[in-house]
Amino acid sequence: MTNEPTRITAPLLDVLETFLNAGTEELHGWAIIKLSQRGGPTVYKILERLVALGWITARWEDQPSEANKPRRRYYRLTGEGASSARALIAERRPERTHVSLRPVLGGGAL
Repeated sequence: MTNEPTRITAPLLDVLETFLNAGTEELHGWAIIKLSQRGGPTVYKILERLVALGWITARWEDQPSEANKPRRRYYRLTGEGASSARALIAERRPERTHVSLRPVLGGGAL
């Protein structure tokens, strides 16, 4: 089994959900930033952590970059990363997997 992240944050969960929604499709960094709606430095730090854990793989695009466009790095969930991500999302964001019919009350008890 793969290692678990030491810190579970909302941005980490957003990035994992982005990968789960993409299925087996590879995503480049900019797409992950746009889809997760998180900032670049935050996303790239998360991607580094996920690569180190073995949850995702990374590769540089094969073709040379255009004059004003850098090469892209593509990321994809591994099989173990996908199952670990699903389990983590189900644990930390159960509302994403089923609809709660109870209203959310703020401020205190009735």
